[in-house]
Amino acid sequence: MAEAAPQGCRIHLTGGEPFGDWPRLIEICRRSKKEAIQDRAPLDKVETSAFWATDGTIIRERLRALDACGMRRLVISADPYHQEFVPIERCRLVARVAEEVLGAARVQVRWRDWLAEGVDVGGLPEEERVALFARYASRRRERFNGRAAEVLAERLRGRGGSFGFRPAESFADVSCADALVRSRHVHVDPCGRVMPGTCAGIVIGQAGREPPRQIWRQFQADHDCRPVVGTLCRQGPAGLMSLAGLRPSEAGYAGKCHLCWEARKALVRQHRCQDELAPAWLYGVASPSADCGDAQHEGNGPICSHATN
Repeated sequence: MAEAAPQGCRIHLTGGEPFGDWPRLIEICRRSKKEAIQDRAPLDKVETSAFWATDGTIIRERLRALDACGMRRLVISADPYHQEFVPIERCRLVARVAEEVLGAARVQVRWRDWLAEGVDVGGLPEEERVALFARYASRRRERFNGRAAEVLAERLRGRGGSFGFRPAESFADVSCADALVRSRHVHVDPCGRVMPGTCAGIVIGQAGREPPRQIWRQFQADHDCRPVVGTLCRQGPAGLMSLAGLRPSEAGYAGKCHLCWEARKALVRQHRCQDELAPAWLYGVASPSADCGDAQHEGNGPICSHATN
């Protein structure tokens, strides 16, 4: 990252769940400090669901260790969707301890309103749970990509219109150029795949195979010629649906990312655009040859990072 952005960038370690492998997480952070790249690529954030935060002593020890490595902020994922699986009191506990250890200004919660008013969603009856999801999703803070498109959107769709689904034609000529080409935020997965910050599963380059700075220069030069990214920049997800030969759902879509996901999934199942759409398992398709992502996506999972420059 420091090589790719000599003017400086910020590193955000996320997942999956980076605290799922604490020894690996802290080793990465210590190596960052030891190799003195902090000024050019500071460790801006470490993100967690707080699944592990059951003991105040352990929380303090880990936060102090991260603080010593130069971590600027702790991010806590707290929302109705995480709380279907992680007790909200763990989020509240790690937030309280983090504010004591790091100071309130260095603790970021997604979302603060939910942290204050939220409940353990997993114990709610299904009807109440989906109604809660619909209420929060209606605030339009979510992107219906990946699992959100596969599971959450379908659960909301079953509510008979209480959540605002829109027809595919309403997204006609909605360009995604800002998110894809002009974004200052990218994800780098454990295999080195470089993805736009808001678009998991779209690959714009492969770190390790080519110089990092070259990845972005090449992407800027030829993105319009790439089947997936070029189509999204010119015509948006509706154009991508045409490229995939997919008929739009009469039930509509939760947003443009939901429509895009359905089109990308169709292309992957047709074994098309494999250079741009990966890893295959993300789309629910078995890869013909196991690669880094296919081999490691289960279990605790590897640590991913994203950077803003």
